[in-house]
Amino acid sequence: MKLSTFFKSGLIAVLLSVSNLNGIVIDNAGIISDNVRTKLNQIGSELKEKTGVTLDLITTKDSDLRSATKDHESNLKKPYILLAISPKTEDKKSGKVDIFASDDAYALFDKDAVLSPYPEVGTILPILVSNKGEDIYNAAMLNGYADISDMVAKSKDVILVNSIGNSNKTTLNLLRYFVYGSMFLVIVVFLVRKFKRGLHA
Repeated sequence: MKLSTFFKSGLIAVLLSVSNLNGIVIDNAGIISDNVRTKLNQIGSELKEKTGVTLDLITTKDSDLRSATKDHESNLKKPYILLAISPKTEDKKSGKVDIFASDDAYALFDKDAVLSPYPEVGTILPILVSNKGEDIYNAAMLNGYADISDMVAKSKDVILVNSIGNSNKTTLNLLRYFVYGSMFLVIVVFLVRKFKRGLHA
């Protein structure tokens, strides 16, 4: 074996071992854009570096998410979290999304909250069921991935520089505050007018 070939092989092995330390995106269903993939890798890499937790995303056309992710999951080192989605197609009336994790990682995030169908809680399903726009999968996966990473970071008491926050919850909370504020203002105006009428009666 040539020395150069030996070093090349060693370099490739090192690069592969380093890449396995970071959160990665395996887009078998072809639904994740390059920009979103880049952002997810940034978040996943920082999360792994600061918390030691691997957060991977797998998209698949197989509706059986458990079997579709089993091989990849068997190669992950604890603690790990695996977000998986099978998009809706012409052959399938609905898609599927699930989160698998090592036993020691489940305590670091709230799976039920992330996968909640309620907009004020969930960060994936509310976007997927909205059917608004052609980019719902990118939006849902970025939102859900970021939500999970933020939960893990919070549980480890670290701050992620690459975090995007939770745009879905933030938007809904702002809208909720606006509605409540408007209702409060209407009530105040009504009471003031009623009080003034009482004075002039």
